[in-house]
Amino acid sequence: MPSPAATAMLCACSVLSSTLMIPAVRPFMASYHGAPEYALHAFMTVNMVGAILGAPLFAWLADKTGDRGRLLIGLAVVDGGLLLACTAPLPVGAILGLRTLQGAANVGGLSILMGAARGGDPKKHGRTMGMIGAAIMGAVALGAPLGTLLLSLGPAAPAIAGGCLQLGVAAYLVRYRVPATGRSERTRHPFRLLREAPLLRLPTLWVTAERFTVGTFVVSFALYGHRALELSDGQVGALFSWFLLPFAIATYPLSRLAERIPRAGMLAMGTALYGIAFMIMGVVPASGLWAVMLLAGLSSAAIYAPSLCYTATLSPKGSRAMAMALVNAGGSLGMMMGTALAGIASAVLTRAGWTANELYPAIFFSAGVVELGVLALSARTLLDLARRDTNGSTLEAPA
Repeated sequence: MPSPAATAMLCACSVLSSTLMIPAVRPFMASYHGAPEYALHAFMTVNMVGAILGAPLFAWLADKTGDRGRLLIGLAVVDGGLLLACTAPLPVGAILGLRTLQGAANVGGLSILMGAARGGDPKKHGRTMGMIGAAIMGAVALGAPLGTLLLSLGPAAPAIAGGCLQLGVAAYLVRYRVPATGRSERTRHPFRLLREAPLLRLPTLWVTAERFTVGTFVVSFALYGHRALELSDGQVGALFSWFLLPFAIATYPLSRLAERIPRAGMLAMGTALYGIAFMIMGVVPASGLWAVMLLAGLSSAAIYAPSLCYTATLSPKGSRAMAMALVNAGGSLGMMMGTALAGIASAVLTRAGWTANELYPAIFFSAGVVELGVLALSARTLLDLARRDTNGSTLEAPA
């Protein structure tokens, strides 16, 4: 069985294989497939659709059969093979189909890995899930700059590197296979799992909302920086780093801290600060935006870290991969919805005559309101969880 540190690195490799493609979409699709603009957006969107639909399916299969090792190896091979196949001279429709399946295999394998890491002392779930969360966010932060460097070798280099990375994950898992757990007769499909462990709805909701907020600002903030603040690409990229790097760095220590203080309090504070950061993002002068991005990154980590801890603790035995799949699928759904709604809002408000100085601050403010709304919806349960954390009551889900 891979150690927690090795499992975290495998999770990072899985995420990195996809995030390498972020800066490569336009040159890759244009050079290899002559794709129209809609296909550039679709190339990223269908990947998330595959994750939303495929991750719960593969997680259910892993929980049902208990043979996580073989399934992980197979998914890593499929994931890497499909990325490499995307470089073939195929029609755009075929490429989008391959990309959809690749998203399902990628996030499905990631969810199974995260579920396998959940075992052990419940008091140490914080550090284990924090290590994995930090590795995932580190891969997200490194994906764009590494992908940009690889582009100097050619438009297909990020896809080839990502495919080879996943084949390397498969080779590692052949050597250090995740042990089987045996067939489970109590495997839950997503709706049954949420019915039997209703508190799992909360970390799924928190991660979905957090990713939704990120989705609303990834493209919008770049456009806001260029059109409203007249910042260069390098300045916008530096501001993104002030968000992503603190997020990645803070996730592990905050997860360790969540073993010692009420996780619900950390999560509530993180959600409140995260919402406030987005609400003020469009009114802070350019010279002070780094502080807002730093606040957003740290508070985002304060949401993600305890959310993973709660997911690990609340997932019933025999459904751990499914619990992680729900959180990952929710994150993909949130990102997709946030990106889509921000794009729709931008198009509608631009036609209505809104300027860049009015449009993008309104999008950021609305995203912050969504976060605070989720906090309000969760307040009662968070208070109950905080009391249980403080009293030392077990949150372990039943088998």
